[in-house]
Amino acid sequence: MRKEGYCAYGAQRTGEAVQALQESMSALAVTDREAVERALSAAHRLQTCLTLFRVCYPKTRIAFWKRRLRRLLRALNKQRDLLRTIEWIRTLTPPHECRAGVRRALLRLTQQAEAHADSLQQFWHEWLRSCAPNEILGLSQRWRESFDDEPWDRDFAQQQWTLFAREQVSALHDDTGQSLAVRCGRLRTLIEGCALLQPLLDCQPDSVWRERYAMLEHLRWKEETQQTLERLLMHEAILMLWLVGNRRGLSRIRKGWEWLIQAFDEVNRP
Repeated sequence: MRKEGYCAYGAQRTGEAVQALQESMSALAVTDREAVERALSAAHRLQTCLTLFRVCYPKTRIAFWKRRLRRLLRALNKQRDLLRTIEWIRTLTPPHECRAGVRRALLRLTQQAEAHADSLQQFWHEWLRSCAPNEILGLSQRWRESFDDEPWDRDFAQQQWTLFAREQVSALHDDTGQSLAVRCGRLRTLIEGCALLQPLLDCQPDSVWRERYAMLEHLRWKEETQQTLERLLMHEAILMLWLVGNRRGLSRIRKGWEWLIQAFDEVNRP
């Protein structure tokens, strides 16, 4: 089995993913959820390429690139979650006695999204300073220049897909002990990897994968948002005590905040 044709193909896909990430991050508006979604998709596609075509790059560099990219992915994912929650809250019509608490929760979430945007940009600049994009593009160019006309070996491609899928498919099972975030990431990687190898193996993502991913992603966002709302409410009590010296005004805020948490639990069910 020969890997040259497979690696030339993988190098092309990986290089395209690097450039797509550069473009989406350069045009990123951190308060625009669709823009954040596009950047997140580009970053995740690059991560999938680095996993699926890892045999084509130095092992130590793959580990370094993925470690740096993972920080950016987490930051993009958190920003997307915050913006999604903010959009959902703005669609609500709370009872009059709960409006103050809902407004305060919305304010704190908006402030958190604004603060997190700075962290997101920091991780992006770290990715650029690491020289990872140039390294990936340079090594990818070598494969393409040397073996672009080399036909891919179907047996080698099938072997790589089998190894790749075996790592990701565990996320389909509920008894793996993996967190929701890990399971969502692996299922998305499985779907993207299958799509990337479609020209080589005629691979088609299973509908069950997509359905399970959609369900787990919703549960992950719900779990993350509930934890964020509860944590911010606790911080609000501490902040009020520090600023005012007492918590007498907290009960009015808490009523709306707890209404918001309950509304989120009732409405956002898979």
